Amino acid sequence: MTPKAWLAFLTLVASLLLGTGVVQAQEQTAPMPAGVPLPLRVGVAVFLNDLGKVNEAAGTYEASIDVRLRWRDPAMSFDAKEFGGDRQEYNSEQMAAQLKKMWNPRLTLANMAGTPSRTDGGLFVYANGTVEHFQRLRLTLDTKYRLNAFPFDTQALGVRLLSTRYTQNQIALVQDQGDINASGIKETLKISGWKTRNADFATSVNRGWNGDTYPEMNASFFIQREPYAHLFALLIPFLLTLLVPTIMTLYVKADIAPRMTLWGASILALIALNFTFSVRYSALGGDSLVQQLITIGFGFQLLMITITSTVLNPQVGPKLFSEHVVVEIVDFLRWSVPIGLFALIITRALLTAFS
Repeated sequence: MTPKAWLAFLTLVASLLLGTGVVQAQEQTAPMPAGVPLPLRVGVAVFLNDLGKVNEAAGTYEASIDVRLRWRDPAMSFDAKEFGGDRQEYNSEQMAAQLKKMWNPRLTLANMAGTPSRTDGGLFVYANGTVEHFQRLRLTLDTKYRLNAFPFDTQALGVRLLSTRYTQNQIALVQDQGDINASGIKETLKISGWKTRNADFATSVNRGWNGDTYPEMNASFFIQREPYAHLFALLIPFLLTLLVPTIMTLYVKADIAPRMTLWGASILALIALNFTFSVRYSALGGDSLVQQLITIGFGFQLLMITITSTVLNPQVGPKLFSEHVVVEIVDFLRWSVPIGLFALIITRALLTAFS
């Protein structure tokens, strides 16, 4: 095998073993800790330091996270007096070599996209055999966005820590109060268009191809979208598309021809607006508030074209109703149509926000 082929092979192995988000020994020969009850408890803490691009279309987000794993291995205990302290510390360079000599849970970041752009960390070994493995990772993660409530949505940015080697009978991913205190979201963290909320953790199991079940810890960092900028961007062009022809139809004396021309232009403008929204908000589904507004707009245009060509048509209106009835109908339409449109928009927005 050529040197280039060896290099490619070693790079692949490193990406599988080291690129999971938690540094593992390339060849771990140490057995599971003896003298501890099974399943071995592995404490998990995840802290969100920074948040980059939130990409709903791609289903990813960029983040800087701290991951701490904690377990007890009696084989790693030592005499604190003889050592001169109760903790042995290993920096990033020393950590990889030390992990090759000892047992570690070999967890995988199951939803990581690619490899981390930056990795720092360390290893603490305490006199009683407790081991703490730290890593700070800058990476891109996959997550599922739920956009039905856009722009009033709250998203859960997930971090999935999965055991791919040890089953739920061998290790258990847990959180005690210390792990809870070490987890969360940086208080000063800010991201444009979003507000950070809270963090939540849940344990589950994942069924492997061999039928065994493997423990999994899911960390969720909740962020809430700031809706006002999106509402203005949606409603202002939408209402302007319908405003001018509505005024010409209900409040200005004009022939039917210029009215119909304006409604034709309004239809073309709404089609263009729909295309613009579909490009800008490509991740949204057909039941989103954006599509509901477009549907309301087309329905309103159809209603107004029908009114313009019948009741407000000098050649058709008198044949359908008497002159006095037409006047009453027009007076009714002048206040009921705008109120009905705004009431429908507000109702749909509230249902989206609180559904």
